[in-house]
Amino acid sequence: MHVQSFKRQIKERIILMDGAMGTYFSRLHPENGEAESANTTHPEWVTEIHERYIDAGARLIRTNTFAVNHMLFTKEEMEKNLVAAVRNANAAVAKSKVNGLQKEDTVWIAGSVGPIRCRDDREEEEVADEYRFICETLFSQGIRIFCLETFSDTKMVTRIVRQLHEIAGDEEIFVLAQFSVNRMGYTRYGYSMQRIVDETEKEMFLDGIGFNCGIGPTHMNKLIGQITFSGEQIFSVLPNAGYEHMLRGRQFQMDNPVYFASVMEPILAKGANLVGGCCGTTPEYIRELAKILEKQPVPAKKTIADLTDKSAQEGSANPLTEKMNRGERVYVVEIDSPFNANADRFLESAYRLKENDVDLVTISDSPMARSRAEAFEMGIYISNQTGIRVMPHVCCRDRNLIALRSSILGGYINGIRDMLIITGDPVGRDDRNLVSGVFDMNSVKLMDYVKNMNREILKSDPICYGGALNYAGVNVDAIAGRMMKKMEAGCSYFLTQPVYSDEDIARVRELREKTGARIILGIMPLVSYKNAMYMKNELPGINVPDEIVNRYHPDMTRKEAEETAGQICVEIGEKAMDFADGFYLMTPFNRVSLVNGIINRLRELEDTAPKTLERD
Repeated sequence: MHVQSFKRQIKERIILMDGAMGTYFSRLHPENGEAESANTTHPEWVTEIHERYIDAGARLIRTNTFAVNHMLFTKEEMEKNLVAAVRNANAAVAKSKVNGLQKEDTVWIAGSVGPIRCRDDREEEEVADEYRFICETLFSQGIRIFCLETFSDTKMVTRIVRQLHEIAGDEEIFVLAQFSVNRMGYTRYGYSMQRIVDETEKEMFLDGIGFNCGIGPTHMNKLIGQITFSGEQIFSVLPNAGYEHMLRGRQFQMDNPVYFASVMEPILAKGANLVGGCCGTTPEYIRELAKILEKQPVPAKKTIADLTDKSAQEGSANPLTEKMNRGERVYVVEIDSPFNANADRFLESAYRLKENDVDLVTISDSPMARSRAEAFEMGIYISNQTGIRVMPHVCCRDRNLIALRSSILGGYINGIRDMLIITGDPVGRDDRNLVSGVFDMNSVKLMDYVKNMNREILKSDPICYGGALNYAGVNVDAIAGRMMKKMEAGCSYFLTQPVYSDEDIARVRELREKTGARIILGIMPLVSYKNAMYMKNELPGINVPDEIVNRYHPDMTRKEAEETAGQICVEIGEKAMDFADGFYLMTPFNRVSLVNGIINRLRELEDTAPKTLERD
C-alpha cells in the first residue's frame, strides 16, 4: 500500500479522494439494494464505479465497506464482503494502470469504516468488538490506510484508532477520522466542530481529522472558516453535493458539479489536505474538483489558534451542588404532574414546599409510561408562579434527539438550570401496539450530550443534572461502574430509589464509598397498609421488608398511618445521616403536609448528626 509515500505526499500536495459510492451506486442500479451487497453479488459494478472515480482524478479511493456491519450482514457475510470489497478496489487500481495512469501518480486505497449504532453499555462493548473484527479483516487484506467516516462523537473513534494500532503492531498505518455535522456545526451528539478538532488533535495515534456528509459545500465552507487548529494537522473535507429533496416518493439531490467545485475552492484556501465528496457526488463532481486542484495543488496554511488568548469562562455556581459542597444537606421533593387539565393542587403543593424552603421541586416525566402533563412545561409553570427552583425529569423514552434538545433549550430559555436525566420505564406490554418507545439515547448518552451543550452553548450558566440510582442488583461493582460512567458524563449527584431496609441503606453507603458520588437518598412515605402492600408486591426494584409492612394494619385511620409513615421515614433518614448528602422525598397522593413534616423532623436531627464530607 506504500503508506510511507502517502504520508509524505499528503503533506506536500492536496490529495483528491473519490465521491459517494452508495448514492452513485443507487443512481446506477436503483433496484439492487445497498451498494455493499454488490461486493459479492455484482463485483464488476463496484469495480467499475471505482474506475470511474479514478478516471475522474481521484487518487485515494475508499473500499465499498461503509455499511458492512451486523445491521446488514451476518458475521460470515461481513468477512466475505470485506474481503471482496478490497479485491474489487484493487482490481480497479490495476485496471487504471493498464489504461495509462502515470506510474508516479499512485492511487491509494483506504478501508472505509462507518458508524454502528449502539444504545447501551452492553451494546457498546459488542460494537467495539465488531469494529475490531472489521479492522482486522481489512488489515489482513493489505489495507494500511483507514478512513473512519461519518462519526458523531470522539469516544468510539479514539477506541477504534487504538485498536487499529494494536492490530498493526510495528507496521505503519495511516488513520483518518471524519465526523458529520449539521448546518449549525454540531454532530447528532452535540459535539461542535471546534471541540472535535481540539479533542482529536490530542490523539497521538490519529493521523488526520476531517468532516464529511451531513451538509453541502456552502455550509461546510462557512463552518470551516470558524475553526482554529493548534498545528498543521492533516485535514480532510468531503461535503455532500447538496441537500436531499423528495419528488414522487424518491429522494434526490441537486446535480451541479461545477457549482460544487467552485464552492470547494475557498475550502482549499482554508488548509484542506484531502478533498472529495460525500452523498450525491458522482465522478463528474470529482472531475470538476480535479480542475480546481490544478490551480492550487499545495495545501494552504491553516488558521492556527493563539492559545495565549484563550481563557476559560467560568460558569455560574449551582445552588444545590454548592450547598452539598459545603457539607450541608439538601432537600429535594418530587410532586406529581397532573393527569388531567387541572393544575390547582399541583400549584398549591409547590407553594407549600416553597414556604418550607425546600431546595428543589422535581417533576417526573410520565413515570411508568403513563402520560402526565409535560415535566418541563409544568416546571416552568410553577417556577414562574412561585419562584421555586425546579428540576424536571428528562426521559429518553418518549422523544427523539431533536425533541429532547428542543425541550432542553426551551426549558433553559425559561430559566431551568437543573434536570434529572433518566432512561425511562419501558412502554407497557398492553400499550405497545399503539405506543412506541423512542430511546434514541440512554441516560449516559443524554448526559454526555448535555455536557457538550454546556461546553458549547450554555457555558456562561450551564445546566446541572443528576442521575437516578437503582441500587438493587447482585453485582455492586457493576452498579458502581454505571455510576462512574454517569459521573464522567457530567452527572453531579444521584437520586436513589426509595430506601426502606437496613441492607439497602448499607448498599447505598457502600456505593457512595466506592464512587465518591453525591447521594441524595430517596424516601417515600407509605401512607396505608394497602399502599405498603402495593409497593412491596407490585413495584420491581423497590424492597419493602416485612418489618416495615407489619407496622401497618388494614384498619388504621389516615392519621395513624401518616404518623407511622413519618416515623419510618425519619428513622431511615437518621440511619443515613452519616453519608447522605441530602434527602429526596417522593410525595404520595399529593400529601405535601406529610412530606413537609418529615423534612422538618429530619432538619431537627441535623443538629446532632454529623455533617457530610465537604467536597471540592
